[in-house]
Amino acid sequence: MTRVRQYAAVFVILLLATLPLTITPAVAQQTDHAKQLGGKLICGVGTTICNCKQILTQCNHVGCMNSGMMLKTLDEKVAKGDPDENILQSFVQEFGTAVLSEPPKTGFTLIAWILPSFYLLLGTGLVIFVISRWRKRPAHVASLAGGAPGISAELLERARAQASRETQD
Repeated sequence: MTRVRQYAAVFVILLLATLPLTITPAVAQQTDHAKQLGGKLICGVGTTICNCKQILTQCNHVGCMNSGMMLKTLDEKVAKGDPDENILQSFVQEFGTAVLSEPPKTGFTLIAWILPSFYLLLGTGLVIFVISRWRKRPAHVASLAGGAPGISAELLERARAQASRETQD
């Protein structure tokens, strides 16, 4: 094999290896507005074609047909000038609320937005309460006889005497 053929073979191999990286999706987003709306949607919800569950504009599955279809529909609706809310509602009607990347801030899903803040405040209050109780706790003072608090001097003397008898043997 000549050098030219070797270089040509290497070039073809490199070209074929980088080809998947250079192929762009069939329908590219035309506007930033479409990108912004696509960021509010999930790819692959409710379909068996692609079930990747990624943000629509960030879907990186090779050959994901669902993202291409959804992006095309989104671009068409943005190009028509439909209001954002109507566009999102059309996707919700087609795929259900699971197509939204964040839960709506109404009804039962409002709890998903409120509870983290509530638990943070509750935990902070609990920590402050426990620390204040620890700080107000009186310090234990050792008895004058040098023993542990709550032990009488007579009992302490008997224990010392017994200890000295046992250690003398």
